[in-house]
Amino acid sequence: MEFTFRSLLEKYLTDSISESEKAMLFEMLQSSDYESELEQIIDNGFLEGKISGLADPDRAKALFDKITEAGQVYRKPFISRRLRYITAAAAAILLLISVAVYTFRKTNDTFISEKEKTNGEILPGSDKAMLTLTDGSVIILDSTGSRAIKQGNTAIHEHCGQLQYQQKEQETVSGLNTLTTPRGGQYRLRLPDGSDIWLNAASSITYPTAFTGNRRKVTVTGEVYMEIAKNENMPFEVSVNGVEITVLGTRFNINAYKDEPSITTTLLEGAVKVSRGNNDQLLMPGQQEQLLPNGKIEIVNDIDTASVIAWKNGMFSFNDADIPAVMRQVNRWYDAEIVYQSEVSQHFMGSIPRTVPISKLLTMLELTGRLHFRIDGRKIIVTQ
Repeated sequence: MEFTFRSLLEKYLTDSISESEKAMLFEMLQSSDYESELEQIIDNGFLEGKISGLADPDRAKALFDKITEAGQVYRKPFISRRLRYITAAAAAILLLISVAVYTFRKTNDTFISEKEKTNGEILPGSDKAMLTLTDGSVIILDSTGSRAIKQGNTAIHEHCGQLQYQQKEQETVSGLNTLTTPRGGQYRLRLPDGSDIWLNAASSITYPTAFTGNRRKVTVTGEVYMEIAKNENMPFEVSVNGVEITVLGTRFNINAYKDEPSITTTLLEGAVKVSRGNNDQLLMPGQQEQLLPNGKIEIVNDIDTASVIAWKNGMFSFNDADIPAVMRQVNRWYDAEIVYQSEVSQHFMGSIPRTVPISKLLTMLELTGRLHFRIDGRKIIVTQ
């Protein structure tokens, strides 16, 4: 049986493609011979006729995940003639298809050429943080460090972007340490009780060097993801901007950046109680609590938790995110100033590795043809 590019694309998008057919399709996508045919397919409304629910963000995201799963292709994208005129939903699908032609190379670490380094490219963030000890002294941490840090009776080990504490069972005295990531930095921490913490850029966590008494309490700012070690006799408490979160053993994400519209707590596993004043809310897996500036608390069900913690797994994940929300992430991860020269209202959907230089990220965002970006030093200028 002879397969055409069109028939393979249709089978791929309708989930009826075999592994051998999928390999054939991606081989075609790597050839410039099929660029014009793909453009014609899009322009002729083939996708709009074959794919139902174009305006459904969940459907669009699912398609994006399918198209980008292989990650074999790396070459310059084309832009369809109709990109500037189709509806927002169709534009989202075009962005997803274009990603199949532009998917970034995957390596263990981002490969950045010397030319890119010297041409003023804004590089992505990396594993780096500052550790403030009980006596106020500060230690600079990065992805290459490997050493033991002595602090009283507490043993601290730094290794390849992670800080790990070891608590002696008989420890009865503890001090407070603070781990802080700058803009363009992230870091991982294992607390004395074995709980694992991931800090996103521009975040911090203050914690005891040993957990004593009948509770474990930490204070955080910015965004953190936590996997808490179970201890029913010693509940774990998180304090963040006037909100208290109590857990026994669970996985959850907190986003409390001051420039975000709300403080959000998203639960992946277990159960947590979120308290503010006399208001208590019990969260179940898949739920997100949003604390609004007016003090109102909203519970959102069926949250895409994979998208919420994509940053922890090295990805940007935009689920119908508006441009300001996208650029806030860019600002924190690339330590770049964002300047708007016109009002923007576009939304984006898709996933992009956080390891790419900023020019490649902005190229991806420009694929809809409705926005333009210009790099000036460490400024990103956004125009219509």
